[in-house]
Amino acid sequence: MVTLAMNLTRISVIALGLALSSCSDGGFNGRTQQFSGVWLHEFEGSTFVDGATKVPTERPDPRKTDYLEWRDWPRLEALMETSRGNGNCYTVQPFLVTFSGRRTHYPLYSEKRLGGAGHLGLWRSKVTVQRPISAKRLGPSFCYER
Repeated sequence: MVTLAMNLTRISVIALGLALSSCSDGGFNGRTQQFSGVWLHEFEGSTFVDGATKVPTERPDPRKTDYLEWRDWPRLEALMETSRGNGNCYTVQPFLVTFSGRRTHYPLYSEKRLGGAGHLGLWRSKVTVQRPISAKRLGPSFCYER
């Protein structure tokens, strides 16, 4: 009987801990919120610059930006260009986007391990679109200088 009571106490403590951790993001799983910024979509890249209103003149550092996961592709097909690049680069397709979504943080790089989101874990965090609000092109596709 004592063992059963101890097990129930342990289960209650674990359940309470899980419930409390789901209420706050703890730096890992953020709450749903509205985002607005510039999305730079390219082959194997999907950089989101939160709060930006124009295309950055230099390629943003992935360690300071988010990887944008936008799964609602049919809604954007009319805005996408089909070109994948010119042999020297993969073209960047710039969009101004607003959406409801969720940010998931990842540990930044350390000398001993890679961490992060997106292709090869290059980004500091991932923002997942849950409900698109608006998207418009910010110009033609282009290449950043290397």
